[in-house]
Amino acid sequence: MRAVPLLVAALFSQVALADLFTAHLAYEKGDYATAAKDYRSMAELGNPTAQYDLAALYVNGQGVPQSDLNAYAWASLAASEGHALARALADKIRPQLAPGSEKIAHDMVAQYDRAALDASIMPQIGDDQTNAARCRPLSRPSTRYPVEAAQLGIDGNVFMEYTVAADGTARNPRIVYAVPNDTFNSTVREAIMGTRFEGQPGVAHCHVMYRFVVSNNGANDYPRLQAFAATTLKAANAGDVNSQFLYGLMLAGLPQLGKGIGDGLPWFVKAAQSGMPAAQYQVGKSLLFGIGCKCESTKGEVWLRRAADAGQPEAQVTLAIYALRGQLSSADTEIAQRWLELAVSSKDHDGMYYLSALLAASPDEKVRDSKRALNLLEQIKRDQGVNPSTLEIRAAAQASAGAYAEATASERKAIEQARRLRWDLAPLNKRLARYQTGQPWYGNLLVL
Repeated sequence: MRAVPLLVAALFSQVALADLFTAHLAYEKGDYATAAKDYRSMAELGNPTAQYDLAALYVNGQGVPQSDLNAYAWASLAASEGHALARALADKIRPQLAPGSEKIAHDMVAQYDRAALDASIMPQIGDDQTNAARCRPLSRPSTRYPVEAAQLGIDGNVFMEYTVAADGTARNPRIVYAVPNDTFNSTVREAIMGTRFEGQPGVAHCHVMYRFVVSNNGANDYPRLQAFAATTLKAANAGDVNSQFLYGLMLAGLPQLGKGIGDGLPWFVKAAQSGMPAAQYQVGKSLLFGIGCKCESTKGEVWLRRAADAGQPEAQVTLAIYALRGQLSSADTEIAQRWLELAVSSKDHDGMYYLSALLAASPDEKVRDSKRALNLLEQIKRDQGVNPSTLEIRAAAQASAGAYAEATASERKAIEQARRLRWDLAPLNKRLARYQTGQPWYGNLLVL
């Protein structure tokens, strides 16, 4: 029984506020107004299928006022992306337009053509070799197979993101996708926390994919991987959104395919244009941190807000983390707390983790709530034997409440864990010194 970094099965489907499936479903039910709204949302992201469907709604006056001009505008835009039915529809409408209407139609949708979207939201693809090198482990501990899962014969897949600190240790692990949910999460967190990387100044943003197989003959023993990849690619090219997203994950995370995040990102973009929040998160995160593309934070925030507004907790947490960077203002803290509260409302693990840190040690007295911070920690207590930062959060919350003896004890436990993981102990020792002298510590506990 072994845990290997492979993904060989489709991950769960992502729920969206507006995607091609839900828009088509609304149309089939006769809810044309909702269908038009949803198609427009995706049409504005450059999805040619949505642009064509929106054009058809304008032709028939379904959910929108009948307008040959609008129909021609959206059909022409889809046709420019190679949509054959849209080209036929535009050719049919063109003779009926008044003189000068073609230019008006072009101007109407110019902000959504390829050049405009490249400038406003699309990533400039290119692998970041420096970041990729820093994410390559120097050593990793063996990954234990959970006893109950092994006894029941349960296989699984986990996709994790994490940061590598300047001391070459992994920090703040985040489970982004897991099938089955929560079965292997603790095991993967434990494994990544014990992995060593090359130490360099700054922070690297990394990801890893694990495949848990009850009966497996080795990490490279998957003879049908290429066939599975080919099948997934065929479905992705046919427009299946889940397959586009899955193929992006495979290219980004499977070294056996010889690709990288720069190869997977165009498939994430396709799925994101079809309204999938998980794909929108991947595109936004990549743009925000320059992973597989040029770092363009403004574009990244557009995608992340779309995903976050659709209830995607990873996007909500990422927007909160981004708001908390650098010198904190009350406005930044308020934004971060609002996003984290949304993530916590869906019982998201990382939402609880980051919100507990904010409530425990925020420099803003109005935000601090040591009692609630400890309550949130209790809900993710399985991490406290693995991640020293959870003990650090506990210590900060205890100190904020004036319980300095308890804070000192918690911080010492954090230092002992961090020593075993070979963390840089200087920041932890500074906090310990404050608690020992009866002083709280305020700041961003999770910043690297």
